[in-house]
Parts: sequence; structure tokens; C-alpha cells
Amino acid sequence: MSMLLSGGPVLLIFILVMLLISIYALYVFFDRLWQLSRERLDGDRLMDSVNAAIDSRDVDAALAVCDEHGGPIGRVLEYALTRLPFGRTAVEAAFQEASIEEEQRLTKGLRSLATIAQIAPLLGLLGTVLGMIVAFNNFSSQGVNSVQSVGTGISTALITTAAGLIIAIPALIGYNFLSGKVELILSEIDRRREEFMGRVAQVVSARKTTSTSVSNTAHDDLLGDRHEPIRPPR
Repeated sequence: MSMLLSGGPVLLIFILVMLLISIYALYVFFDRLWQLSRERLDGDRLMDSVNAAIDSRDVDAALAVCDEHGGPIGRVLEYALTRLPFGRTAVEAAFQEASIEEEQRLTKGLRSLATIAQIAPLLGLLGTVLGMIVAFNNFSSQGVNSVQSVGTGISTALITTAAGLIIAIPALIGYNFLSGKVELILSEIDRRREEFMGRVAQVVSARKTTSTSVSNTAHDDLLGDRHEPIRPPR
């Protein structure tokens, strides 16, 4: 503590800034960790129920299953299901739009954590440089007798660099850890999207094979045609 006080107001200000940054970084990390840990990823059970509803051409049942699931996969599928009556292009666009929204929601706060990991060492280095400037100014004004005090001033100034690294290293680790969890969720969403579109294609292909009354204009319909439209969601 005496070393910090001997560093003067410059060191104290930088240490205070570092302390505030570290508190904010801890808040962001644990807040996002808690939020991401609450997201449901049991996609197998969800897709089994959705596929069964698709096979029976019951969009309302599929929407109810997705709404009950409540996780990112369920939200994306639910939004895509509402576009089924409008054809494949609309469903693909819905998947893309919903996936972007989920990515923005899941990565909320991560940019702040990455910024802290980048600027904390720079702030520490800046504090050290300013501290050394003050120490050498004291040396030039007091002469040779102040060599010991200058050495003490330089070592004290280096504390800000150490503080910056102490903050940046855990912040970077935390950012990479949370980013990995987000990437896992997004890759699962993309995998389920491919599974959903493949299942819909199978249903349409089977229907075209077994029905001879389907018109050629129904080629872009996903689960229905002009003669027998699907039940729209409520």
C-alpha cells in the first residue's frame, strides 16, 4: 500500500481505473455465463417432435413444441415455421433472419469483454510511461542523490503494467470461453436448420410420388399445394 501511495496521484488514478475495469469485466463474464448456461440445447427431442408434426402436416403442433422448448433452436424453428405457407425461399430467409437475431442476442456483452482484454495492457503501459516520466523528472531536478528514489519510482510505475496484464489475461480467457459456448449454440442451430429443411424436402418428395393430382405449380410449396393447403398457424 505504501508503494502505491508513493507513486503519486498518477499511479493512484490508473490503479483506480484498472479496478473499475476489472469489476466490470467480472460482471460481464458471470452475467453472460449465467445467461448462456440457461439456454436449452436438447435439440434431439425438439426435432423429434417437430418432425412428427411435419410428417402429419400440423404446423400448429410444431409451433407449440417450439414455443414450449424456449431455447435458441426452438425460437429459430418457430420463426421459420410461420413462413412455411409462403414457400422454401421465405423459410430460408426466415432462418437467416432469426439466426442473426439469435447471434446478436447471444454475443451481447462479449465485445466489451474483448475490448477490455485489448485495452487493459495498453492502459497499464501508459500508466508506466507516465510514472517513469515523473520519476526521471525528479531525477533531473534533484540530481545524483535521488537515484534510489528514482529506482523506487520506476518500480512503482511498473505496477500499472502488471495490473493491466492481470486484468487482460483472465478477460481474454473468459472471452474465448464464452465465444466457444456461443459458437456451439450457433452451430447447433445451423445443423438443425439443415435437418429441418431436409425433412421438409422428404415430405414434399413423398407427397409428389404418391399423388398424381398435384399440379406443376406446386413445385415451390413445402408442405402443401394449391389444392390442399396446409393449416396455417394460429
